Amino acid sequence: MNMPEGLFFTDKDGTRRSEIRIKWWEDPSKMTCKSISIIPLENLPEQPIELSELKTLDFYRGGDKKVFFGHYWLKGQPSLYKDNVCCLDYSLAKEGKLVAYRLNGESILNSSNIVYI
Repeated sequence: MNMPEGLFFTDKDGTRRSEIRIKWWEDPSKMTCKSISIIPLENLPEQPIELSELKTLDFYRGGDKKVFFGHYWLKGQPSLYKDNVCCLDYSLAKEGKLVAYRLNGESILNSSNIVYI
């Protein structure tokens, strides 16, 4: 999603960016520019998203299949985003964590099954 006009951030490689990755598992109509960003950015405003700027208003719902994803270079404590949404990429290449989920046939993901070193 494009950041509001005039705003930007500098990525891990020093490149200036004016687009953010959004939480595609959240209903954008209930989010603000700041809350929908996957990466916490202080300069994003707490204003409602301009929905017309989005390509789609679809989002990953609670009844959808379990999904595990990566390529987000997250930091901090690995956790679930929803009962069916889990990111496993916590920046191992940048001295982060190697993360896995031990799937035991459960229909709802359980945060105690997230393991990392």
